[in-house]
Amino acid sequence: MQNSSFDLHELVQQITLEMRAAWRYRWHALAVAWSVMIVGAMLVFSLPNQYASTAQVYADTNSLNNPLLRGIAVQPDIRGRLDVITRTLLSRPNLETVADKTGLSLRATTPADKDALLVKLGDAVRVKDAGARNLYNISYSDVDPGMAQKVVQAFVEILMNDTLGENTASTASAQSFLQQQVDDYNKRLNDAEQKLADFKKANLGNLPGQGGADYATRLQAAENRLQDLESQYAAAAAGRPVRAQSSTSDIDRQIASYKQKLEDLLLKYTDEYPDVVTTRRMIKQLEARRDTMRRHPASAAVADASAGSGSASNANSFSARSLAAQVAAQKREIADLKANADKITDAQVTLQQLTRNYDVTRKQYDELMSRLNTAQLSQDATQSGNNLKFRVISPPIVPLLPDGPKRGLMLLAVFVLALGIGGAFGFFLHKIKPVFLSLKSLREFGDYPVIGTFSLIASSGRLEQRHREIVGFCAGLGLLAVVLVLGLAFKAPLASMMQHVFVLGAT
Repeated sequence: MQNSSFDLHELVQQITLEMRAAWRYRWHALAVAWSVMIVGAMLVFSLPNQYASTAQVYADTNSLNNPLLRGIAVQPDIRGRLDVITRTLLSRPNLETVADKTGLSLRATTPADKDALLVKLGDAVRVKDAGARNLYNISYSDVDPGMAQKVVQAFVEILMNDTLGENTASTASAQSFLQQQVDDYNKRLNDAEQKLADFKKANLGNLPGQGGADYATRLQAAENRLQDLESQYAAAAAGRPVRAQSSTSDIDRQIASYKQKLEDLLLKYTDEYPDVVTTRRMIKQLEARRDTMRRHPASAAVADASAGSGSASNANSFSARSLAAQVAAQKREIADLKANADKITDAQVTLQQLTRNYDVTRKQYDELMSRLNTAQLSQDATQSGNNLKFRVISPPIVPLLPDGPKRGLMLLAVFVLALGIGGAFGFFLHKIKPVFLSLKSLREFGDYPVIGTFSLIASSGRLEQRHREIVGFCAGLGLLAVVLVLGLAFKAPLASMMQHVFVLGAT
């Protein structure tokens, strides 16, 4: 603790001795301080005035939140769009447009000068959040107040025009892309429909849905039908009356099922759709078969009622021959099914692939059509007012008073710098022309023994001279402070005078 106190005391004593040594060059330091103060003040007052113009705009997003269009039209990302617009406002093309429109580019004589001018313009323009939601300030400072107002006005116009164009262009671009996709998938859908129709035409009788759901079901149904016909034939051959009511009722149920299927298909597809054509053909075939089955039993019943028991044997004989023919036809149908088993199963697999491809293409086409309709509705909503709009709350005006530079702060900085440079110069002179400040420094200088020291006894005249010097030095420092105060008090007229002098000197 004592060592620390001793070191601190020694440091303070050393600093005091250095200041006393530098005090010998106080007048030099004061002269340098005055020189720095005068030159610095002249530079500060010769700086051109900067005039700032500001516009305040409001991003109106209320129309974008229209509840009537929610779920129907596309709702944009408002905050993301605002960020993009405000960041791209100071893009290179916009800076060039503003410079050419306002005449600011005339200040550049070479391409390099113009490039530097655009960089400076981008740094000088400020787009800031004004504090309230969706409220922005656009400001710019220039030596020409009229130019400052023109630049801000040009950026406001770009902001408003680009916003409208961005809304329209984005929806139009999306709509164009969707239209291309719809056209492409429409072509694919037509190709898929044509392939499906051609395949069904080329494989009539081998496809599911024509007499049965699939091959196994169709074969089972054909065998069941054969058994039914054989039982009817046996009854007819034995002389028992034969009725086709059960068979015709089965066909009626099939016809009703196919008609219901036809109604469902017509709700989704046109009359030329392959399944629609096939279903109608199946209905006609079943109706013709039902009519044939009804015709023969009806004639047998009429013959039995008019001719009595003598004609019943003829009717039964006719019915037996008809049933025998149906049994033979049914056996041929079963034989054909078994012979064409590979063809039918291959056709079934191919049909499933073609149908699956068609269904996928149809689904994509319907989804794209839905999105295209949504995009068209969004574009209509945008053109009718459902877009992002900027409203000018406070337009830019030509400023009458300068906004900068901050000459008061600059003068204070020059004053402090002058004092620092002056003191540093006095200390520098002391270092290049050193003197012994204490007995200790004298002893440390060499190996010569130092016996002692004598104190200087100043005369009254010397004391008065020293007092005058101190008063004069303090007066010099005081006048330097007075210059600072006068500069702060009359900075506007002094700046005007200095700028006028520099303009005359330049001309």
